[in-house]
Amino acid sequence: MEINEIYPNFCKNDSCFKPAEYRFTDYKDGKTITLGYSCQEHLVENQKMFKEISKSKKERGKNGSR
Repeated sequence: MEINEIYPNFCKNDSCFKPAEYRFTDYKDGKTITLGYSCQEHLVENQKMFKEISKSKKERGKNGSR
């Protein structure tokens, strides 16, 4: 049996410290990575933000930069 400490995840919208209800993930180098978390209230806003972050990282990767 293993016992692992868990860390609560909070909404990443500005100064919102509500517990997260959603996790945004992406796929990179054969692994699923977590981009961030969101509460219900900021779901749409955070979805746009994480989509832009993911898009810009992929575009930079195509151009050979990190």
